[in-house]
Amino acid sequence: MASPPMKSFVSFTETWHNRPYPAISPTRPEISAAGKNVVITGGGTGIGKAGAIAFAQAGAKSVSIIGRRVDRLQTAGQAITEANPSTHVVLQPGDVTNRASIEAALGAIVAKVGGKIDIFVNNAGVLPKEAAVIDYPESEVRRSFEVNLMGSFNALQAFTPLASPGAKLLHIGSSISHWSPLPEVPGVWSYAAAKAATLKMIDYYASENPNIHVVSIHPGIVGTEINPNIPVGPDTVELPAHFLVWIASREAAFLRNRFVWANWDVEELKARAEEIETSSLLRVSLNGVDM
Repeated sequence: MASPPMKSFVSFTETWHNRPYPAISPTRPEISAAGKNVVITGGGTGIGKAGAIAFAQAGAKSVSIIGRRVDRLQTAGQAITEANPSTHVVLQPGDVTNRASIEAALGAIVAKVGGKIDIFVNNAGVLPKEAAVIDYPESEVRRSFEVNLMGSFNALQAFTPLASPGAKLLHIGSSISHWSPLPEVPGVWSYAAAKAATLKMIDYYASENPNIHVVSIHPGIVGTEINPNIPVGPDTVELPAHFLVWIASREAAFLRNRFVWANWDVEELKARAEEIETSSLLRVSLNGVDM
C-alpha cells in the first residue's frame, strides 16, 4: 500500500493509489461508457488526453476533445482512435476563456455526434507562477482566475443547454482548494485561490441544476504540461483517467455533489456509500461547523 506523497496529506481511505488498479479499469463491463457522448476540455494533453483514451476504452459512443492547439488535438485523436476504433472521435479547437469560442465548439460537437452531451469533463486549466502574496505580479493573478475560474464559468454556461437528461459534470479540481497552506508547497496561493473560487461556483451550480450529476475530483499529482515543475509526478496520468470512468459509472452514484481524490480506493469508498450520502462527508466546509 502506497502512502500520500506529503506528510500533511491524510487519506480518506486506508489504501492509497498512485497508479490504476482493476476496480477502475475502463474495460470493466460494470463501468462501461457504452452509448455515451463524452466531451473533455483541455483534451489535447495530460489528464484530458488520458481521460479521453480511457473513455474510448470504456466503449463510449463518442469522445470529443477541445483545446487551443490543433497539433496536440491531432496527436491525442490518433491515440483515442487506437484505443477503440469504434468510438467516434471529434477534435474541436476551442478556448474556454472565450465565451463565443467554447459555445461554438460545443455546438459543433453536438452536431457532429448527433446527440447531446452525456458526460462533460471540465478539465482545462493553468498553473500560474509561484511566489509569495506580497511579491506576486497582478497579471499572473488575473491569468489564473481568467483560465481557471472564468474558463470554467464559460464552459458551464455553454454546456448546460446541450446536456442530455441526467448528464454528468465531472470537474477536475485540486486538493489545493481545501488545503491549509503547506510549508512543503509555498507560493501557490494564486492557484489555490482560483481553484477554491471555482469549487464554490461548482457547488452553487450543482444546487441550482439538480438534473445534472456533479462530482469534483482531485486528480492526484501528475507530471503534465500544466505542471512543468513536476516532470514526473508520484501519480501516473492513467490513475485519474481511469478514475474518471469509474466516477461516471452507476457504481459511483453515491458521490454526487462530493469532492473526491483519485488516490482513494473505490472499494473502500463504496463500503461507506450510505454514510457518505447521508452526511456532510466529502464536502468542503468549516471544521466544527456542519452546514
